[in-house]
Amino acid sequence: IKPDPSGKGVESPSRALRGLKKLDVNFSTPQAGLCLGISLKSVHLPDKNPQHRYHHNRKRNDEELRVEAAGYHQRQPYSVLAAVVVLPFEACDDADSRPSSFGMWVQYLWPLARRSDPHDDVDRFEHVFVALYDEKNSKLAFFDVTEPPPKKGRPKKTLTLEGFVECVAATYEARNSLDF
Repeated sequence: IKPDPSGKGVESPSRALRGLKKLDVNFSTPQAGLCLGISLKSVHLPDKNPQHRYHHNRKRNDEELRVEAAGYHQRQPYSVLAAVVVLPFEACDDADSRPSSFGMWVQYLWPLARRSDPHDDVDRFEHVFVALYDEKNSKLAFFDVTEPPPKKGRPKKTLTLEGFVECVAATYEARNSLDF
């Protein structure tokens, strides 16, 4: 399991369609290959425009996530992948006539989620979350992009780090359970 509890061994390699790729969080075994992977992307600073919204790199992050999912799922279709895009809580508070940056990210990422079967589209993830953080008090909340976001303001239904881990682990267990 990478990274280890001390934080060492980040971005460990795992076989994908075109050779080795690195995943931010990786659980794999020599016998099974990639079992569970989590890909992290982040936007920490607002755009350099008058609105100071958190929109930059959406297209690039979307494309990178799709390539990662396809590369892993084509080679290892039973692996469970989760994507997490990290944004500051301020991204929830910049709505005007348009939804907040947070809401627009959720809308943009929604098509990447809901891969429920090993035979589903390979360029999708089993789960996609937006992780919201506040660096002043270390608050962290995970929002599932399959839920409708508020047009403005912070979401009411979020998961803690422990809840996020439980959700992803439950998906892994369901996919790999040998129960009849």
